[in-house]
Amino acid sequence: MSFVISWLSVALFNVSMLSGLIVAFVYKPHIAYQSVQTLTYLVPYGDVFRQLHYFSSEAFLVVVLLHVILEIIKIKIKIDEKSWNYSVLSLLILFFLMFTGYVLKADLSGISAAEVSLSLLKQTPLLDMFLPLFEDNSMFIWKFYLWHILFLPILLTYAIYVHVKTLKTKYFIIGIGVTILCMVVFTMPKDIPLDTVLTHVTGPWFFLGAENLLMLGISPIVVNTVIAVPFLLLTLYFYFQNYRVILNYLLLIWLGFYAYFSFI
Repeated sequence: MSFVISWLSVALFNVSMLSGLIVAFVYKPHIAYQSVQTLTYLVPYGDVFRQLHYFSSEAFLVVVLLHVILEIIKIKIKIDEKSWNYSVLSLLILFFLMFTGYVLKADLSGISAAEVSLSLLKQTPLLDMFLPLFEDNSMFIWKFYLWHILFLPILLTYAIYVHVKTLKTKYFIIGIGVTILCMVVFTMPKDIPLDTVLTHVTGPWFFLGAENLLMLGISPIVVNTVIAVPFLLLTLYFYFQNYRVILNYLLLIWLGFYAYFSFI
């Protein structure tokens, strides 16, 4: 089971990257929202390729999370230290990649999510040093664009390669099939024009807990700590395998906590 899940994740990664490359030919950061609407409604099959990219990326994230769950419930981790650490790193990079992609929609929800994330960086010691990497009114979308199409994909590709030792897969067609199934079953969120007046705007589903905690007045330092907890616990799994039951309970408690604040 774990073997199939791991190779399916590689297949979905390839589908996401290839469809993203096609989308990138139409996307223009200086007129981001307009170019997304052009891709969706005017470019032949543009909406299809956009959905392929969206759902393959979402499915990739879900399958990777399932792969992580299957690994941590094993009696013993069978991969080496380097491979395990790169697997945790790839998961962290993947979340950043998904988040920057959400921002690049440049609609009301994307821009709002970006502003919340920048506020988290700005108000948290040590993390505020990374603010110049994203914050610049004149190059706002451009910076997220470069991270999304260049830096993060390169880092993720390398991290995955170190973990699985190859990026080739014979399950590519299955990856496309899973993506198309998601396109049939689920609906991609609609873009919200920037001039829309809403009392509450949400970001990507995995960012809802952080947004709601901030709305409740929780300190950005605490919110960033909450976000970091699962990655810290996953890193510890390799070094404290004799205490994996305790780590599992801690992860379960964190998951319940974050899920609760995601849907309140």
